[in-house]
Amino acid sequence: MPTMPLRSSEAAFSEPGPLGARQLYNQNIMRRQIIACHLAALLLPLQVSAQAYPVKPIRIIVSNSPGSAADQLARVVAILLTDSFKQPVIIENKPGANGNIGMDAVAKAAPDGYTLGLSAPSTMTINPFVYQKMPFDPAKDLIPITQLTSIPFVLVANPKLGVKTVSELISYGKRKEDGLNFSSAGVGNLGHLSGELLGMQTSMKLLHIPNKGDAPALMDVMGGQTDFMFVPLPAASEQIRNGKLALLAVAGAKRDPGFPDTPTLAQAGIGGVVVEGWTGLVAAAGTPAKIVEQIQAALADRLQAPEIRQQILNQGSYVVASDPAAFRSFVTAESDKWSHVVQASGVQLNH
Repeated sequence: MPTMPLRSSEAAFSEPGPLGARQLYNQNIMRRQIIACHLAALLLPLQVSAQAYPVKPIRIIVSNSPGSAADQLARVVAILLTDSFKQPVIIENKPGANGNIGMDAVAKAAPDGYTLGLSAPSTMTINPFVYQKMPFDPAKDLIPITQLTSIPFVLVANPKLGVKTVSELISYGKRKEDGLNFSSAGVGNLGHLSGELLGMQTSMKLLHIPNKGDAPALMDVMGGQTDFMFVPLPAASEQIRNGKLALLAVAGAKRDPGFPDTPTLAQAGIGGVVVEGWTGLVAAAGTPAKIVEQIQAALADRLQAPEIRQQILNQGSYVVASDPAAFRSFVTAESDKWSHVVQASGVQLNH
């Protein structure tokens, strides 16, 4: 019986010789499989490192000096993150320019979650409207992670004025031909703009006397060089209790548990003046959402622990621990409020 001729493809694979076409084909397949395995092995560490954040130390930049209230809070946060992530968390203090120096470093850091910033009202919601030039744009260059705390502000006055309520302060101020003067920790800070806002809401004639920090500003109020000021409650509570300052109102949305008999400004008849300090954690824009959520989640439960809440309360602050979306909404609302005050008051800094 005659042998059927082979088709060209079959003939090719049956070609005689030391290395036929079928063998070459099989070797090519094997070679490709080996290359694919090598590539997978090379890519695996990259995939693992992306999923295993963090794999190296994290730093938190604080725009305040060592020993400040912000610095103390940052060290609490560092301990909590170290405990959660099992990686060192280092505090780096970069004070200056109302916080702009420190937050600029955060904004320009690699967006990988290894550089975080402890933010405050000045850097996020006031400086962009007060300074003619900013080295960064908080709304575009920083991403909110969580609002850590809320810090009550209060309205205090020199006891020698003889006023015990907000209405008495306003009446006294309107009777004086040259009005009242008020202290603050510096031009363009939260205490300064709070005074400007009070003047707008009450039509009082006010003169701003800036100082270099809350402590010397309070000294001016107690010494009679100035009449009143808005100040973080922790900075003034001791002087209030020993009678060196008259506490007229809490500037926040609710009364302070430490001074339950003191009304809020709204309860005292002054609407539209709600002032609260705060701190938050931010990172450079572009930081992956998964890392942002991981950091927020690591802090949320730990900040709510009774012993941590009490530790932060002892520093004069209340734990918030909001999620990124809530923090972003809060910052936007605060920016809108203070931008209007800055515009109406004409406050501006050139550097």
